[in-house]
Amino acid sequence: MALHGEEQRRLSEIERQLAEENPRLAQRLAELRPMRISGVVLAVLGVLCAPPIGLLVLTAAAQTHSPFLMVLGTVLAAVVPTAIIWRTWLHRLR
Repeated sequence: MALHGEEQRRLSEIERQLAEENPRLAQRLAELRPMRISGVVLAVLGVLCAPPIGLLVLTAAAQTHSPFLMVLGTVLAAVVPTAIIWRTWLHRLR
């Protein structure tokens, strides 16, 4: 959302004052990149949906004796949620 001229001027003034009073905090705030809501929603959906889908694929693999489906089901059930959780955890540490 765009700011009006007066609002933008006031925000710039606050930023300048902050940089003068506490340059270290101003630098950390400038580097801060919060996770977007859509990223959080996608991560939660991935962690919740991938294991059941992986288990369904593993069930199909057991019935068809397909090595490809066994690998795919294992990746969906275990690797995808682990990777999502790991990436989210690393992002929070920054």
